Amino acid sequence: MYTDLNPDQLDRTVHDCLAEHYGIEGRLQRLGGENLNFRVDLPSGEQRVLKIVDETIPPEVVEMENLAIEHASRAEIGLEFPKIMKNNTGNLETRIKIRKNGIQRARLLTFLDGINFENVTDISIELLENLGKSVARFDRAMESFDHHAAHRSHQWNLAEAGRHRAKVALVEGADRRELLRWAYDAWERQAAPRWSELPRQFIHGDLNRGNVVVSDDRVVGLLDFGDSCCNPAVCELAICLAYIMLGHSRPFEAAARVAAAYGSERSLSDIEQAVLFPLVCARLAVSVSIAAERKQLEPDHPNWFGSERLAWEVLPALKARGSEGWLGS
Repeated sequence: MYTDLNPDQLDRTVHDCLAEHYGIEGRLQRLGGENLNFRVDLPSGEQRVLKIVDETIPPEVVEMENLAIEHASRAEIGLEFPKIMKNNTGNLETRIKIRKNGIQRARLLTFLDGINFENVTDISIELLENLGKSVARFDRAMESFDHHAAHRSHQWNLAEAGRHRAKVALVEGADRRELLRWAYDAWERQAAPRWSELPRQFIHGDLNRGNVVVSDDRVVGLLDFGDSCCNPAVCELAICLAYIMLGHSRPFEAAARVAAAYGSERSLSDIEQAVLFPLVCARLAVSVSIAAERKQLEPDHPNWFGSERLAWEVLPALKARGSEGWLGS
């Protein structure tokens, strides 16, 4: 997120917001993510997360996220979720000014203990399988949740991946542009025509490794419901697989472990299995397409391009592998 403030000014603004609206003070540490996220270390040793979001996000989306987290927590599936903490006036969000023009909104959330999956250096088979089962249990729990704000469009909605095809022109290198056209073609021909045949539900929508919290060989929590929406349920698994493959020494074996474990908790229909490959390809294509567009706007952004290099490694491997038996050994 863009801010007019220099780092010292931004820290002072955040400190003032915390003190005035939440009655707390603490040491700030900038976190990753598309929004401005700060970990707040309190004198007591407790931690919180302050998330600053764009003012264009409708209030009903915040309500949806909060209700979805409450629903998932009640399901007792062995996962923790960050809770939105109300400010001193009982509201879920607080207005904060970090630009000369416009007002942004801040949310204070509880902090989940554990390690982000993206920081795990030795990913065991047990952890991969637990990830698949945990995502499936979450999806099963959310089958009974709905909210009108979940039926929305946003740029990371995998059911709308084709909207980013024009960004291919922004990508450098003819080979890479051709690779992206192949990925979008796979999505358009193999997945999009089958939307009406796929079960739809509320999904998290962004289960990248930075949004999964683990302890030992077990997933203990899911973060950041900012991209949640109503989608074909299989999109959840596709997004998870796309990111678990990034940087893994044996990406197809890792994806197969997660997918098999997911299927043991939530069975995949033949159609869902058929569209999984083009959906994984499309997620990675969207990721590098959006990165190409963002480079035109802010090429030195600290959080926007972390997975781009790895995605360019996995996409050619997916094309070479092909959809037939791609999750086989």
